[in-house]
Amino acid sequence: GLHIRQGDEPQLLSVDHVVICAGQEKLQDLFLELQEHGQSVHIIGGAKDSVELDAKRAIAEASELAAKI
Repeated sequence: GLHIRQGDEPQLLSVDHVVICAGQEKLQDLFLELQEHGQSVHIIGGAKDSVELDAKRAIAEASELAAKI
């Protein structure tokens, strides 16, 4: 599940996949931390390769990954 806090109330959402869209700069701290904790994670788009802004490539990578999952 996914633990969140809404206001002061903690909640647990029953989910089996979480998608985080978090900007265009390559920053893999969260990715590496989740991997270290045994989570199955994927990194795509600018977070994977931030050489240039390429929305078409990022969308294609997201579509391919979604089809696999």
